[in-house]
Amino acid sequence: MKDCKVMTIQDYSSFGQCSLSVALPIISAIGIETISLPVALLSTHTSGFEGYTYVDLKDNVVPAVNHYKKLGINFDYIYVGYLGSSAAAKAVEEVCKLYPEAQLIVDPAMAENGELYNGINEDFAQSIATLCKKSYIALPNLSEACLLSGVRYSRIQTKESILNICKKLEDKGIKRFVITGIRTNEGMILAYCDDGVVKFIPTQEVKGDFLGSGDVFASTLTGALANGLTLSQSLDVAVKYTQKTVKVTSLDKSHWYGLKFEKTIPYLLELVQNK
Repeated sequence: MKDCKVMTIQDYSSFGQCSLSVALPIISAIGIETISLPVALLSTHTSGFEGYTYVDLKDNVVPAVNHYKKLGINFDYIYVGYLGSSAAAKAVEEVCKLYPEAQLIVDPAMAENGELYNGINEDFAQSIATLCKKSYIALPNLSEACLLSGVRYSRIQTKESILNICKKLEDKGIKRFVITGIRTNEGMILAYCDDGVVKFIPTQEVKGDFLGSGDVFASTLTGALANGLTLSQSLDVAVKYTQKTVKVTSLDKSHWYGLKFEKTIPYLLELVQNK
């Protein structure tokens, strides 16, 4: 297999184990050359911290990628995480035009518990929907899947209601996707759609809020796909690694601001090597 390059575009929060500070080490650990392009630089992430610093870098995205293009640097995957503004999302659209052959992986990163994140508006949501339609695969959580499909959010779902959301997403032009964080009366599951076929995977729930778990999942899935694994294999790796990392983090009650993914990297490598 040829060496792959992944460019990941999202914010960089220096402290807090999310976004680029998760994507770069996890994808690199799997053996994939990873180029990180921040749309913003923050001292910490915005969940639970006050007084954080913020530097807007979205205007550097297209010039930087133009520079890569002139240098003859190509990318096999473009993985997009938290962008925070419609202007940043539109910059990513321009990047995709420069690299039309790259597989686009989009984590919509805009909502939780049925509500948009603070500072996120409908214009941004529409920009993200456009990116999802262009993507090789989109990775919404349940809240984001409801927003993208136009279905009213409900905390508890059935497989029938999820199939309805999946059908709505396909109708809107999002053809390949993974929906995470689905709670049913029987337990937690995720759903994925590939070539019009929807499948369900049972997942384990650990009580508590674990910030950055979506970033760990999306980064692991991206790295596994870039490593040549199938979508099914990549999902198996991403689910098991994220669950293991959440469990390890849950043992340290003082570690509320992110996942202790560094502690479980050996397990990640074992999962990938055994595929």
